[in-house]
Amino acid sequence: MSQHFQKQTKRLTYLMKKALLALIAFITLSTLSYSQSYEIIQKKDKFGITDGKKILVKPQYESISKLENSNFCAKKEGRCGVITSMGTVLIPLAYDDVKDFGSGLFLVKDQNVWGIVDRMNKLVLPIGYNNFKFIDDYLCKVSSQGKYGLISKYGKVLIPAVYDGIDEFNQSTFVIKQNGKSGLIDHQGDIIVPALYDDFEKMSDRDLYCMKSSGKIGLMDTNGRVILEAVYDSIDYKSPVGMQLSQNGKIGFYTLTGKVVAPVYSKILFTQPELGLAVVKEGEKYAIVTARGTVTAALYENISRFSPNGVAFVEKSGKLMAVNSEGKEMVLQEIMGGVRPPQ
Repeated sequence: MSQHFQKQTKRLTYLMKKALLALIAFITLSTLSYSQSYEIIQKKDKFGITDGKKILVKPQYESISKLENSNFCAKKEGRCGVITSMGTVLIPLAYDDVKDFGSGLFLVKDQNVWGIVDRMNKLVLPIGYNNFKFIDDYLCKVSSQGKYGLISKYGKVLIPAVYDGIDEFNQSTFVIKQNGKSGLIDHQGDIIVPALYDDFEKMSDRDLYCMKSSGKIGLMDTNGRVILEAVYDSIDYKSPVGMQLSQNGKIGFYTLTGKVVAPVYSKILFTQPELGLAVVKEGEKYAIVTARGTVTAALYENISRFSPNGVAFVEKSGKLMAVNSEGKEMVLQEIMGGVRPPQ
């Protein structure tokens, strides 16, 4: 890269930063100017608007309150609407109350319920909602007659207000409550998981979720894909094999490679995290389960811990043998002769 090009790049970056700072300063000054430009004045029991130099709106309203973008909520004869700083009526004084919604829209109240209109008083969201609560810059949670849904910042209904509850699950998915059960829905209103479960809970340090149903738990990913059905009593994600599953007093695993090892084991004899394995007991004998999904049959009456190079001594049908960490059996030649694979 030439020195001339580097200099030009640095200069362009500097000019862009300077322009950005100038823009921020302009916006700040404009905001300050706006806050100082218009004042609400009172004459007896009537209110109007002034710019500090002259009266722009003669005192004629029962009340006036500031809204965004130099607009005001004005009240006359008990009804509210929206006027500009110059007194032009944007929204007729026909409502119980008016508030800013954002994006150039207004919340309007009539008979204790709310809707949304635009600057032309065109109805964007029908009047019939009780509460509005933004959960981020785009999505707004709404309620109507005790039911909940979602709308966009432009007033578009994304999820109808037909659910007993709705809460954020992740950036694009929401937990819905219906008839005491929970499901998942995306922000477009498409059902991902039907409302069949008691609850959902994120597993710490992992992009996985536990779903609960009738006292049992299962596992799903962030897209709502069921990995393990909700048939287990508990799931412990701290196992060196992957996840430890408990069902009816028995132990199984969901390995790091995604293999389900059925819960048939009565206990874990020991684990060796450095090798990613567990030695488990089935009946009166032992088996080996690894994080890679290798599972041996329960053939061993006894088994030692594995050496650093992954070899353990086992007793099988009364004979002393050796196995590696993948469960491959090896025959002992002699005490000093090491081990070799069977011929």
